[in-house]
Amino acid sequence: MPKPKGTCGATKMKILAVICNDCENDKEAYGYSIWQQLKTSFYVYMNDNDIRNVYHHLNDLCALGYITKSEGPEDCPKCFYDLTPKGHGIRHRYQKFIDIRNINPS
Repeated sequence: MPKPKGTCGATKMKILAVICNDCENDKEAYGYSIWQQLKTSFYVYMNDNDIRNVYHHLNDLCALGYITKSEGPEDCPKCFYDLTPKGHGIRHRYQKFIDIRNINPS
C-alpha cells in the first residue's frame, strides 16, 4: 500500500542525508549525483531508469519545504538542491543515513 501523500519514508530521508552531506562537504547536490550516491551508498535505484523516481522524490521534498531547488547557470542544465531550515530541523530523522553514507562513501 502506498504511503499517504506528504509523508517522508526512508528513501526521502536518504535523499535528505545525501543533500546534507554534500552541503557539509562543499559539494553541489544535483539530481544525477544524488541518484549515484543512492546507488553506491544505499544500494537503491540501481536501474538506470530509476533516476526518474529520484526526481519525483526531490519534487515532493521541495513541495514539503525541506529542500529548495535552484537553476544552474545558463550554460548548465543542472538544478541544484539545498536544505531549508525546515529540512535541517528534521536531521534527527535522517542522521542514521548520514552515518551509513559516511561508512559507505561514494
